[in-house]
Amino acid sequence: MFFASDNTSGVHPKIMEALVKANEGFAPAYGADKITDALQERLRDLFDAPDARIYPMTSGTGANAALLAAMTPPWGVIYCHETAHIEVDERGAATFFAGGAKLKALPSTDSRLDAVTLAKITTQDRGNTDVHGMPPVAVSMTNLTEFGETYSPAQIAEIASASALPIHMDGARFANAMAKTGATAWEMTRELSTLSLGATKTGAMAAEAAVIFDPALIPAFESHRMRGGHNLSKARFVSAQILAWLEDDLWLELATRANEMAQLLAQGITERGGVLNYSVDGNMIFASLPRATHARAKSKGAAYHLWGADTALAGAPDTSLMARFVTSWSTTQADVDALLKAFDP
Repeated sequence: MFFASDNTSGVHPKIMEALVKANEGFAPAYGADKITDALQERLRDLFDAPDARIYPMTSGTGANAALLAAMTPPWGVIYCHETAHIEVDERGAATFFAGGAKLKALPSTDSRLDAVTLAKITTQDRGNTDVHGMPPVAVSMTNLTEFGETYSPAQIAEIASASALPIHMDGARFANAMAKTGATAWEMTRELSTLSLGATKTGAMAAEAAVIFDPALIPAFESHRMRGGHNLSKARFVSAQILAWLEDDLWLELATRANEMAQLLAQGITERGGVLNYSVDGNMIFASLPRATHARAKSKGAAYHLWGADTALAGAPDTSLMARFVTSWSTTQADVDALLKAFDP
């Protein structure tokens, strides 16, 4: 009953096999190897972006920070949702890499940026042309969002139009968003300047790719990557993981499985009187259940996180508490059934 995070699941066997194969013999360092070359061509083809540049990385935070730093001077403003990972969970990495740039976190009625609000704020900030102000430079989106909701290609285009700024996407769960929307990779990324493509949460060991669609950003990104300690000497081992992940659309198969298990779990939760706090678009469920129900499940070994201001298992038993449940590529229906049974008296 492990639903705390998709980071806690194992590595898919095909990706393990690819790592073993990549371990044979010698290869040039720092991304000059044939496996990394193959990954670059594979992703260029996937995104229909012949000028894109691909950089294997092991950290989503590192990829986000280096990409955003390449997109902004130290005096610029990056707009994001108030729940974005770069705002809430990365301890200021983006602004640290950028040397003083500012994140402006915007509210909305869900976990996605609101185009109307974004247009209003960026217009106001552009109007402040005095040297004392900080100019708008970029927008960062997360797909899936931190609360498991998707942006469709049309919504991404709306955000791009509303801001008229370069777009960065945190794609830690990009595969889950792709599986949900059925969009092509080109449709999902055609408005982007940069993408942090995450495979770690969807079956890989430690594999992220920094994807740059705007070639003008390459020199700055390479400098930030080097200074930040993310220029991997044995890049072939990350590239091998992502190549295996992409082969025969394994990435979409694994994401679809995780999404389907989330739908089953969400259905079971609502059948037990639980309330879904956000739409379940991918592999994350945010749902409220009575404190007594959480206490019962936790006592039976269920692993998931209570979420929000009140996370105490001690207290009024009927009080409703929100929790986050995350399914992974390896979650089975038996796992879902076991958790739902653990909720029951």
